[in-house]
Amino acid sequence: MLLAFIYETDAGSPIPACYVTIFGNRQGHLTRPLTAMTLNQVIAAQKNWSSKAWIKANWKISGAASSAAGAAQFMRDTLLGLVPEMHLSGSELFSADFQDRLAYQLLKRRGYEAFLAGKISRTEFGKRLAQEWASFPVLAPCKGAHRQLKRGQSFYTGDGLNGALVAPDRVEAVLDKVKAASPAVTADPAPAPADVPTVVKVDEATVTRVQQQLKDLGYTEVGGVDGKTGTMTATAVRAFRAENGLPAGDGIDDDLLLALQKAKPRVLAPARTDATPDVVREKVPEVRTNWLAKVGAFFTGVAALGGSFFDGVIGNLGAASGYIQPVKEAAGDVPGWVWMLTIAAVAGGLYFVARHGEAKGVEAFQTGARR
Repeated sequence: MLLAFIYETDAGSPIPACYVTIFGNRQGHLTRPLTAMTLNQVIAAQKNWSSKAWIKANWKISGAASSAAGAAQFMRDTLLGLVPEMHLSGSELFSADFQDRLAYQLLKRRGYEAFLAGKISRTEFGKRLAQEWASFPVLAPCKGAHRQLKRGQSFYTGDGLNGALVAPDRVEAVLDKVKAASPAVTADPAPAPADVPTVVKVDEATVTRVQQQLKDLGYTEVGGVDGKTGTMTATAVRAFRAENGLPAGDGIDDDLLLALQKAKPRVLAPARTDATPDVVREKVPEVRTNWLAKVGAFFTGVAALGGSFFDGVIGNLGAASGYIQPVKEAAGDVPGWVWMLTIAAVAGGLYFVARHGEAKGVEAFQTGARR
């Protein structure tokens, strides 16, 4: 009952027509219907028809593009996430029955069993449905993906793309019917509180997908795409959460996965892109360290070239003196001016290395590659 309601609302067509529907009712451009394709074939095709340039060049269509496909209007990233979660091979036929299985898994993600068991309220379950299907409205005022919402608005109101396509009263009526018609269900495990994101089991494939999405959106501080949740990935996740209205943290959860599907490319504030080196030095420890090394190397080189207080300069080089002094003792017959030039050359090299490091650090901060 609930899936049929979701299909008709989100795909815009009742069963069975919804199973072959793609975004914008453009399924007529496909060489074969979705239900005759495998899951891997659908995922591969979605990459094309989600590109404005591709549909304009191949289908002669201008306007919005999306990877939404099938009865539940599955996004490409959603299907990619379901593959490891449901232990799918990708060779499964994208049939009506298979789409129902996929959609039911999304319902369970969003707390369907907890709702039937009375563990979460109708309003909370309605909000979770709205997070999964953008055409559904929230059932009470709440914080959405982009701004504070009123009852009846899409969770993604404000992105310029999505809006609720069904009234909240109708959603509530359907949810009441679903609950009344369902046998008693015990939810296991108990759902997390409404304000706590549901943490998903994060495998290597999911981490890899999240890393690539973050990189594509401009969160280059994520570093490499290697499927490992290291410091750089955690930094990028924290940045994305902070800039997209998600609860603070570096965890990968349902809300993060959904927000990544809807997010627009990162736009950095002018205060960051135009930041001067002295401002960046105050914010980024590595840049300040490189600046101090550059200044120290400059004055060390000047002092060495001046030839004054040679032993004092060596003594003030800190850790460097531990390497230089033994060499000096082993070559005691080397003229002093040679030593001064050597120190000046080393200091000059350190100066240019530190200056390069400082410049790259400033650039990384301005472009968003470094928080």
